[in-house]
Amino acid sequence: ISGGNVHGMVLKRDGSLWASGRNNAGQLGYGWGLDVTTFTESVPAGVTAIAAGGSHTLFLKSDGSLWAMGNNSDGQLGDGTTTNRKAPVQILSSGVSKVSACWNSSAFVKTDGSLWAMGKNDYGQLADGTTDDHLVPRQILSSGVAEVAMSKYHLMYVKTDGSLWGVGRNQHGYLGDGTMTDRSSPVQSRPSGVVKVSARFNHTLFLDVNGSLWAMGQNNVGQLGDGTNTRRTSPVQIMSSGVTQIAAGSYHSLFLDENGTLRA
Repeated sequence: ISGGNVHGMVLKRDGSLWASGRNNAGQLGYGWGLDVTTFTESVPAGVTAIAAGGSHTLFLKSDGSLWAMGNNSDGQLGDGTTTNRKAPVQILSSGVSKVSACWNSSAFVKTDGSLWAMGKNDYGQLADGTTDDHLVPRQILSSGVAEVAMSKYHLMYVKTDGSLWGVGRNQHGYLGDGTMTDRSSPVQSRPSGVVKVSARFNHTLFLDVNGSLWAMGQNNVGQLGDGTNTRRTSPVQIMSSGVTQIAAGSYHSLFLDENGTLRA
Protein backbone atom coordinates (compact mmCIF):
# COMPACT_ATOMS: atom_id res chain seq x y z
CA ILE A 1 0.00 0.00 0.00
CA SER A 2 1.04 3.63 -0.57
CA GLY A 3 -0.76 6.80 0.47
CA GLY A 4 -0.45 10.13 -1.33
CA ASN A 5 -1.70 13.50 -0.18
CA VAL A 6 -5.30 12.79 -1.24
CA HIS A 7 -5.21 9.36 -2.88
CA GLY A 8 -4.37 5.78 -2.03
CA MET A 9 -2.82 2.98 -4.09
CA VAL A 10 -2.90 -0.77 -3.40
CA LEU A 11 -0.81 -3.46 -5.09
CA LYS A 12 -2.35 -6.92 -4.98
CA ARG A 13 -0.45 -10.20 -4.98
CA ASP A 14 -1.57 -10.89 -8.55
CA GLY A 15 0.28 -7.77 -9.73
CA SER A 16 -2.81 -5.66 -10.27
CA LEU A 17 -2.85 -2.01 -9.14
CA TRP A 18 -5.91 -0.52 -7.46
CA ALA A 19 -6.63 3.13 -6.62
CA SER A 20 -9.06 5.33 -4.71
CA GLY A 21 -9.46 8.97 -3.76
CA ARG A 22 -8.96 12.28 -5.51
CA ASN A 23 -8.12 12.10 -9.18
CA ASN A 24 -7.92 15.78 -10.16
CA ALA A 25 -4.58 15.35 -11.95
CA GLY A 26 -5.09 11.76 -13.08
CA GLN A 27 -3.02 10.27 -10.25
CA LEU A 28 -5.26 7.18 -10.09
CA GLY A 29 -4.29 6.30 -13.67
CA TYR A 30 -7.75 5.47 -15.00
CA GLY A 31 -7.50 7.78 -18.00
CA TRP A 32 -10.09 10.23 -16.71
CA GLY A 33 -10.17 12.88 -13.99
CA LEU A 34 -13.09 11.77 -11.82
CA ASP A 35 -12.59 11.01 -8.13
CA VAL A 36 -13.23 7.43 -6.99
CA THR A 37 -14.57 6.55 -3.53
CA THR A 38 -13.91 2.80 -3.61
CA PHE A 39 -10.76 0.99 -4.71
CA THR A 40 -10.97 0.24 -8.43
CA GLU A 41 -8.50 -1.57 -10.67
CA SER A 42 -6.14 0.82 -12.44
CA VAL A 43 -3.54 -1.53 -13.97
CA PRO A 44 -4.59 -5.18 -14.45
CA ALA A 45 -1.28 -7.03 -14.06
CA GLY A 46 2.50 -6.95 -13.95
CA VAL A 47 3.05 -4.32 -11.25
CA THR A 48 5.75 -5.03 -8.65
CA ALA A 49 6.18 -1.77 -6.68
CA ILE A 50 4.26 1.48 -6.14
CA ALA A 51 4.86 4.98 -4.75
CA ALA A 52 2.21 7.66 -4.26
CA GLY A 53 3.37 11.29 -4.23
CA GLY A 54 1.39 14.44 -3.53
CA SER A 55 -0.89 14.13 -6.58
CA HIS A 56 1.11 11.71 -8.70
CA THR A 57 1.89 8.00 -8.72
CA LEU A 58 4.87 5.94 -9.87
CA PHE A 59 4.98 2.18 -10.32
CA LEU A 60 7.35 -0.51 -11.51
CA LYS A 61 6.51 -3.48 -13.68
CA SER A 62 8.02 -6.96 -13.58
CA ASP A 63 10.22 -6.14 -16.59
CA GLY A 64 11.88 -3.34 -14.57
CA SER A 65 10.11 -0.57 -16.45
CA LEU A 66 9.11 2.67 -14.66
CA TRP A 67 5.68 4.22 -15.22
CA ALA A 68 4.06 7.43 -13.94
CA MET A 69 0.75 9.30 -13.94
CA GLY A 70 -0.88 12.34 -12.37
CA ASN A 71 0.35 15.82 -11.56
CA ASN A 72 3.47 16.85 -13.47
CA SER A 73 3.67 20.57 -12.67
CA ASP A 74 7.34 20.38 -11.67
CA GLY A 75 8.43 17.48 -13.86
CA GLN A 76 7.93 14.87 -11.12
CA LEU A 77 6.79 12.25 -13.67
CA GLY A 78 10.11 12.51 -15.47
CA ASP A 79 8.76 12.43 -19.03
CA GLY A 80 10.41 15.70 -20.07
CA THR A 81 7.23 17.79 -19.85
CA THR A 82 5.05 19.54 -17.28
CA THR A 83 1.88 17.98 -18.71
CA ASN A 84 -0.39 16.08 -16.33
CA ARG A 85 -0.97 12.45 -17.32
CA LYS A 86 -4.31 10.79 -16.61
CA ALA A 87 -3.12 7.40 -17.84
CA PRO A 88 0.26 5.74 -17.14
CA VAL A 89 3.21 6.82 -19.30
CA GLN A 90 6.44 4.86 -19.52
CA ILE A 91 9.48 6.74 -18.20
CA LEU A 92 12.12 3.99 -18.51
CA SER A 93 11.78 0.68 -20.32
CA SER A 94 13.90 -1.45 -17.95
CA GLY A 95 16.44 -1.60 -15.15
CA VAL A 96 14.56 0.03 -12.23
CA SER A 97 14.40 -1.73 -8.85
CA LYS A 98 13.13 0.77 -6.22
CA VAL A 99 10.87 3.82 -6.40
CA SER A 100 9.84 6.63 -4.04
CA ALA A 101 7.66 9.74 -4.38
CA CYS A 102 6.50 12.65 -2.23
CA TRP A 103 4.73 15.89 -3.03
CA ASN A 104 6.21 17.11 -6.33
CA SER A 105 9.46 15.09 -6.45
CA SER A 106 10.32 11.50 -7.33
CA ALA A 107 13.33 9.21 -6.98
CA PHE A 108 14.29 5.70 -7.99
CA VAL A 109 17.13 3.19 -7.79
CA LYS A 110 18.26 1.15 -10.76
CA THR A 111 19.37 -2.48 -10.65
CA ASP A 112 22.98 -1.28 -11.03
CA GLY A 113 22.64 0.62 -7.73
CA SER A 114 22.51 4.06 -9.33
CA LEU A 115 20.24 6.73 -7.78
CA TRP A 116 18.08 9.04 -9.88
CA ALA A 117 15.60 11.83 -9.11
CA MET A 118 13.33 14.32 -10.88
CA GLY A 119 10.82 17.08 -10.21
CA LYS A 120 10.81 19.83 -7.61
CA ASN A 121 14.25 20.92 -6.42
CA ASP A 122 13.50 24.07 -4.41
CA TYR A 123 15.78 23.06 -1.52
CA GLY A 124 18.39 21.17 -3.51
CA GLN A 125 16.82 17.79 -2.75
CA LEU A 126 17.83 16.48 -6.18
CA ALA A 127 21.48 16.90 -5.15
CA ASP A 128 22.78 18.74 -8.21
CA GLY A 129 24.03 21.79 -6.31
CA THR A 130 21.20 23.97 -7.66
CA THR A 131 17.53 24.65 -6.96
CA ASP A 132 16.52 24.06 -10.59
CA ASP A 133 13.68 21.62 -11.20
CA HIS A 134 14.36 18.62 -13.45
CA LEU A 135 11.83 17.35 -16.01
CA VAL A 136 13.77 14.15 -16.74
CA PRO A 137 15.54 11.80 -14.31
CA ARG A 138 18.91 13.11 -13.11
CA GLN A 139 21.59 10.76 -11.82
CA ILE A 140 22.68 11.50 -8.24
CA LEU A 141 24.99 8.51 -7.69
CA SER A 142 26.29 6.01 -10.23
CA SER A 143 26.29 2.96 -7.95
CA GLY A 144 26.07 1.58 -4.43
CA VAL A 145 22.53 2.62 -3.42
CA ALA A 146 20.22 0.10 -1.74
CA GLU A 147 17.20 2.11 -0.51
CA VAL A 148 15.71 5.57 -1.18
CA ALA A 149 13.09 7.78 0.52
CA MET A 150 11.86 10.95 -1.18
CA SER A 151 10.39 13.60 1.11
CA LYS A 152 8.71 16.91 0.30
CA TYR A 153 11.86 18.85 1.17
CA HIS A 154 14.68 16.30 1.42
CA LEU A 155 15.96 13.03 0.02
CA MET A 156 17.39 10.18 2.11
CA TYR A 157 19.13 7.07 0.84
CA VAL A 158 20.91 3.99 2.19
CA LYS A 159 24.04 2.70 0.50
CA THR A 160 24.94 -0.96 0.18
CA ASP A 161 27.52 -0.52 2.97
CA GLY A 162 24.66 0.41 5.35
CA SER A 163 25.52 4.11 5.52
CA LEU A 164 22.69 6.66 5.56
CA TRP A 165 22.86 9.89 3.56
CA GLY A 166 20.62 12.94 3.10
CA VAL A 167 20.34 16.04 0.95
CA GLY A 168 18.01 19.05 0.72
CA ARG A 169 16.25 21.11 3.34
CA ASN A 170 17.35 20.61 6.95
CA GLN A 171 15.28 23.18 8.83
CA HIS A 172 14.61 20.94 11.82
CA GLY A 173 17.61 18.65 11.49
CA TYR A 174 15.88 15.88 9.57
CA LEU A 175 19.02 15.08 7.58
CA GLY A 176 20.49 13.91 10.90
CA ASP A 177 23.94 15.48 10.44
CA GLY A 178 23.82 17.40 13.74
CA THR A 179 22.98 20.74 12.09
CA MET A 180 19.99 22.61 10.68
CA THR A 181 21.91 23.69 7.58
CA ASP A 182 20.35 22.97 4.18
CA ARG A 183 22.49 20.74 1.95
CA SER A 184 22.66 20.80 -1.84
CA SER A 185 25.13 17.90 -1.79
CA PRO A 186 24.60 14.67 0.22
CA VAL A 187 25.84 14.47 3.82
CA GLN A 188 26.27 11.31 5.88
CA SER A 189 23.86 10.77 8.76
CA ARG A 190 25.01 7.31 9.87
CA PRO A 191 28.18 5.43 8.84
CA SER A 192 26.80 1.86 8.84
CA GLY A 193 24.11 -0.58 9.93
CA VAL A 194 21.04 1.01 8.28
CA VAL A 195 18.65 -1.24 6.33
CA LYS A 196 15.53 0.90 5.79
CA VAL A 197 14.68 4.61 5.74
CA SER A 198 11.40 6.56 5.55
CA ALA A 199 10.92 10.32 5.22
CA ARG A 200 7.94 12.56 4.64
CA PHE A 201 7.81 16.28 5.47
CA ASN A 202 9.90 17.35 8.45
CA HIS A 203 11.27 14.16 9.98
CA THR A 204 13.08 10.96 9.10
CA LEU A 205 12.94 7.40 10.47
CA PHE A 206 15.42 4.64 9.88
CA LEU A 207 15.77 1.01 10.87
CA ASP A 208 19.05 -0.53 12.02
CA VAL A 209 20.16 -4.03 11.09
CA ASN A 210 19.58 -5.10 14.72
CA GLY A 211 15.90 -4.08 14.52
CA SER A 212 16.29 -0.80 16.42
CA LEU A 213 14.28 2.26 15.35
CA TRP A 214 15.85 5.71 15.10
CA ALA A 215 14.41 9.15 14.31
CA MET A 216 15.48 12.75 13.71
CA GLY A 217 13.96 16.10 12.77
CA GLN A 218 10.84 18.01 13.77
CA ASN A 219 9.04 16.70 16.85
CA ASN A 220 6.45 19.38 17.61
CA VAL A 221 3.59 16.86 17.95
CA GLY A 222 5.65 13.91 19.12
CA GLN A 223 6.19 12.37 15.69
CA LEU A 224 9.65 11.10 16.68
CA GLY A 225 8.16 9.02 19.50
CA ASP A 226 10.86 9.77 22.10
CA GLY A 227 8.39 11.09 24.70
CA THR A 228 9.26 14.76 24.07
CA ASN A 229 8.46 17.59 21.70
CA THR A 230 12.14 18.40 21.20
CA ARG A 231 13.54 18.50 17.67
CA ARG A 232 16.51 16.21 17.06
CA THR A 233 19.29 17.15 14.66
CA SER A 234 21.07 13.85 15.26
CA PRO A 235 19.46 10.38 15.32
CA VAL A 236 17.79 9.36 18.58
CA GLN A 237 16.91 5.74 19.36
CA ILE A 238 13.17 5.09 19.76
CA MET A 239 13.09 1.28 20.04
CA SER A 240 16.08 -0.91 20.81
CA SER A 241 14.98 -4.00 18.84
CA GLY A 242 12.14 -5.90 17.19
CA VAL A 243 11.07 -3.38 14.52
CA THR A 244 10.48 -4.73 11.00
CA GLN A 245 8.78 -1.95 8.99
CA ILE A 246 8.61 1.87 9.28
CA ALA A 247 6.53 4.66 7.76
CA ALA A 248 6.87 8.41 8.30
CA GLY A 249 3.73 10.48 7.71
CA SER A 250 3.38 14.23 7.48
CA TYR A 251 3.25 14.72 11.27
CA HIS A 252 3.10 11.17 12.59
CA SER A 253 5.01 7.88 12.42
CA LEU A 254 4.09 4.21 12.25
CA PHE A 255 6.06 1.02 12.70
CA LEU A 256 5.47 -2.71 12.70
CA ASP A 257 7.19 -5.02 15.18
CA GLU A 258 8.19 -8.66 14.82
CA ASN A 259 5.00 -9.82 16.52
CA GLY A 260 2.87 -8.15 13.85
CA THR A 261 1.84 -5.30 16.15
CA LEU A 262 1.33 -1.89 14.53
CA ARG A 263 2.37 1.08 16.67
CA ALA A 264 2.00 4.83 16.10
